[in-house]
Amino acid sequence: MRYRIYPLLTGHFTVAFNGKSDIKFPRVKDIPSYIFLIVDENGEAVVVDTGFDLNHIPAPDSSGEREPHQEIPFLIKQQGIDPLNVKKIIQTHLHWDHAAGIKHFPNAEIYLQSGEIEGLFHLREYEETSFCPGHWLDRLDDFKLLEGNQEILPGIEVIRTGGHTHGHQAVKVRGENQNILLLGDSPFTYEWLWTIVPEVYWNEYRSLPLIDKWYKKRKSANPQLLKDYTMIELQGIGDVQIFSHDPGLKGREYL
Repeated sequence: MRYRIYPLLTGHFTVAFNGKSDIKFPRVKDIPSYIFLIVDENGEAVVVDTGFDLNHIPAPDSSGEREPHQEIPFLIKQQGIDPLNVKKIIQTHLHWDHAAGIKHFPNAEIYLQSGEIEGLFHLREYEETSFCPGHWLDRLDDFKLLEGNQEILPGIEVIRTGGHTHGHQAVKVRGENQNILLLGDSPFTYEWLWTIVPEVYWNEYRSLPLIDKWYKKRKSANPQLLKDYTMIELQGIGDVQIFSHDPGLKGREYL
């Protein structure tokens, strides 16, 4: 089975603290946010990541922009796919800018690493700003927890990379002409930005008691010790590597 991959731009966001003399916070400006629609030869679709919510961008002076044609339901329908018919979502991770659109796919199973949930119980304080459980708490029953590298469908494999988050994963896809690795946020980490912010400004997003109860029932009885991948190692997987915030995707209809 071979697939066509559509990079779908869901808008841009800027993360900023302005006018606070005790913070020297660089502007993370106009970052493009892509989700990926993978369509097989029969028209069946898988979605990789689900974008950000304009109403939830951490830091008090942050902002986002999204044109009407960049709304996720519109983007999916433009490719001839009904979001209600999407049966599988692969989340590279659960950060606020990757998991906010799960709500648009109410009939989908959601594939993520078990380590992504495990990591929520061991966050450094400033990392809490990177997650918004409200985006997905009502979908816990649809989560399919994975332990390491695993084939989701013939020609679609997740690679547990670690690094960016404890359970971060990339997605290797057998494309029409080459193997493509959707990196998610594997190339970098921006947690260092939050170490600049005094504790008084940290927002808390804690829903851990509910998640803890659910996770104890669902986690593997024999968890594996999994290695993290370096960027050099990831470059050896697939013929092309695609980053979720790559401005070079602008104007690309499909991969």
